[in-house]
Amino acid sequence: MPREREPVQLANGLLKNAPPLPPLLRGARRRWIGILVALGLGQAALAALSAWALVMLQDAPTGHSALLLRALVLLVLTALAVGALKVHERVVAEKLGQDYVHQLRLTLLGDALTPGHATSLGVTVARTTNDLSGVRNWVSQGIAPLVVAVPLIGGSLITLAVLHPYLAVVMVAPLVVLALCLAFWARAALIKTRRMRRTRGKLASRIADTVTASDGILASGGTTRELRNIRRDSDSLVEIAVDRAETVGTIRAGGIVASTLTTLLVAAAGTYLGLAPGVTMAAMAVAGIAATPVLEIGRIVEYRQTYSSARMVLGPALAGAEDRRARARSRREAAAAVPAPGAGTEGEALVHLDLPGPDGGDGPLQGRPRELVRLVSEDPAAPREFVRRLLELSPGPGTGQPDSVWVAGENLRAVSASRGRVLVGYAAAGTVFERGTVARALHYRRPDLDAADDQEILDLVGLDLSSLPRGARTTLRRVGDGLDRSDRARLALARALYGAPPLLLLDGLEGDLDDAGRAMLERVLSDYRGVVVMISSDALAARLGAREHRLARLGVPGHDRPVTIGGRHDADEGGGDE
Repeated sequence: MPREREPVQLANGLLKNAPPLPPLLRGARRRWIGILVALGLGQAALAALSAWALVMLQDAPTGHSALLLRALVLLVLTALAVGALKVHERVVAEKLGQDYVHQLRLTLLGDALTPGHATSLGVTVARTTNDLSGVRNWVSQGIAPLVVAVPLIGGSLITLAVLHPYLAVVMVAPLVVLALCLAFWARAALIKTRRMRRTRGKLASRIADTVTASDGILASGGTTRELRNIRRDSDSLVEIAVDRAETVGTIRAGGIVASTLTTLLVAAAGTYLGLAPGVTMAAMAVAGIAATPVLEIGRIVEYRQTYSSARMVLGPALAGAEDRRARARSRREAAAAVPAPGAGTEGEALVHLDLPGPDGGDGPLQGRPRELVRLVSEDPAAPREFVRRLLELSPGPGTGQPDSVWVAGENLRAVSASRGRVLVGYAAAGTVFERGTVARALHYRRPDLDAADDQEILDLVGLDLSSLPRGARTTLRRVGDGLDRSDRARLALARALYGAPPLLLLDGLEGDLDDAGRAMLERVLSDYRGVVVMISSDALAARLGAREHRLARLGVPGHDRPVTIGGRHDADEGGGDE
């Protein structure tokens, strides 16, 4: 198997040895490619049929005749049939492009939900819109027309060769010259397209970051400064786009010239060779039908260069996404095979957490249900990294001891996602809610539960929805507009508490709550029957009597002993199917 070469960034902005995109010929797309080939052959056959009808016309007498009428009807039907095939070609081409882009889009968005993903929002949006649009255009309006054009032009050349061999030679000549010119123009177009797309992507990222930080910009009086930066990037984009337009226009003009010359040269060749008028007319008709894809060759080359530029972005992104997913699967499989820990010293175990890396500062932590544990460390980032590792939001170390995460006697890495949601609840400050209704946000962790307990859980956290236009059916937009900061924190807590999970994780939630909300949080945590692991202030932990569990600094190897919260659990391994 040949060794893959490392991508190399060239001085002109191109990426040499860019990783390939997934294969196009997979599944239903193979059948659609076959249909496109058949459509090309069908158009070539119709061109031959129209040529035969025109040749027959030369035997028709002057004026009205049955032969003339039959030939005209055949020509009209042939033209309509060509049009119908073109419609079908466009539909199949769009299916081909959309299906392929759909696969890439899901891969990119899946990567955004994979531990280790660090791409900004602006870049992700640009990749899933701008770059994927370039891929779709190349597949549906580049590859598809070429697939049709090859049998169409090939069949037309055969028809011309039957009429006279020199006619086929004359038609090929401008196509060869066009191909040589395109070989020269295409690279220049690619370099300029790459520059334009990189500049456009930079502008999109700046706009996304500016809009996200709009409150801070307005408060600091930075509106003029930010608009000046955006204007500078926008002006640069305009200059590059205009420069690219000259090259792209040249390519498109080349296609138009070559398409026109194929018909004109065939007509001139027919006259030069002294062919019968009917044969010359037939040759011109065939050349005209075959010239249709040649007319679009400039646009096809443009789509190809846009695709090549997009591939330099998407290729490494997709390769990185696959690598991260593979590592995440490998870590989860290793953790799923970890045996159940032994019995503790203080009775029944509820939760056992052993995450190689930041934990282990205090060795094993044992306790019973209804215990509150506060994570602390000399490294302020260690507690949050511990929680993120536990929830598989952070990838963790690539090698070493696998995670051992047990909740209520079940291996959290071996159970299904639906079962994991039952076992663990999580609420953090600054929670961003999914687009949807308040009721959907409340049930997002436990969609299997009905709404019978909704009001009880809302009353528990003190969340009053009566001020919202449609109550629980109000749609939350822009990550939670309609609720103030404290209410969003209450909703996050309600979602985490729904169904009373054995393990409740809290990350700085008190910082988003008002005074009444903090009093509510103390009441809820004091009465909670499961295990609470939290990142909180000293004051809240002291009032609740939470036990501290000290974590080592990030990057410092912890002990080999597990962190156990609760005592012992069943020896049976957890599991389940989605």
